[in-house]
Amino acid sequence: MSFLSIIVPTYNSQHSIEGCLKSIRNSLYKDYELIIVDDGSSDQTVALAQPYADRIVKLAENSGWAAARQAGINAARGSIVVNVDSDILIRSDTLLKIKNYFDGHKNVDALTGMLSRECPARGFFSQYKNLYMHYIFRRLPPSVTFVYGSIYAAKKEALADLRPFVKIADDTAFGQQLVLYGRSIAFLPDLEVVHLKRYSLFSFVRNDFRIPFDWARLFIRYKGWKEMLQRKAGFAHASNGQIASVSLAPLILYLACLAVATKTAFAQTALLTTLFIWFLLNFSFIVFLGKEKGGIFAVQSGVVTFFDQLVMGAGIFCGFFSYSFLNRKNG
Repeated sequence: MSFLSIIVPTYNSQHSIEGCLKSIRNSLYKDYELIIVDDGSSDQTVALAQPYADRIVKLAENSGWAAARQAGINAARGSIVVNVDSDILIRSDTLLKIKNYFDGHKNVDALTGMLSRECPARGFFSQYKNLYMHYIFRRLPPSVTFVYGSIYAAKKEALADLRPFVKIADDTAFGQQLVLYGRSIAFLPDLEVVHLKRYSLFSFVRNDFRIPFDWARLFIRYKGWKEMLQRKAGFAHASNGQIASVSLAPLILYLACLAVATKTAFAQTALLTTLFIWFLLNFSFIVFLGKEKGGIFAVQSGVVTFFDQLVMGAGIFCGFFSYSFLNRKNG
């Protein structure tokens, strides 16, 4: 029997923590400890978590997800560490699937899952973001180079020397470091969890700037271009198609401005050609959204996808600049 250490990092999670912990306690597999790592919450998170937790680790101040996860790893007694974010509902068989997979694949050091189609949070941006994450993850290969913070598991000894240098995409940094040390990460498409996170327009834009910002810094740090060429599956969770599409979005905006300013046939042709390529890259995603939510949602999503990729592009540009500037300044 494998003893699991379930780590739930929290920060002001009073609206979701009980649902998360109840879903864990309803698991079919019972041989585990449940560790809550509170990252300096100022609400009722700790009080609500107390009845469910085997242990609560309190950080003196808000230090970020990476520090909270590391504190949980340090406190874990199990040979396998499972990270579950505090706004996630796992299924009753989630822990059993994790245990069985490790038992049957001794050469695997870590595994990660994905978001379900189901999203209890109402609102366009919550539904769009959840389906976007579901769509891109379901196209991933069986072996990946990242772990997904919402649900991942790893042998504790494999995590011992990991120290991510980014605050937001620390899970991706964990994965890149595991691969750098010769560890293997499996992607389990049937390991689905439900995300409770609600997105407003502001939080949607903020998230999709900050994650690509860190992604860009990781891309340089771990020479992501080599992964793109060798694996032909993009970098981390971003496929080559996604990277191309995000790269084209700001180019389209530039060409649109150029076409309006110059009114030349060359600028107009270049704009239409680039738009067509961008549309082809995103066509299957828009069709997927149409099947899930209907035509109106799909049309709205087409506009939002272009806007979102402009935001992502800005995040990537700033991440590249930040990493290069700081390295030059420190070097």
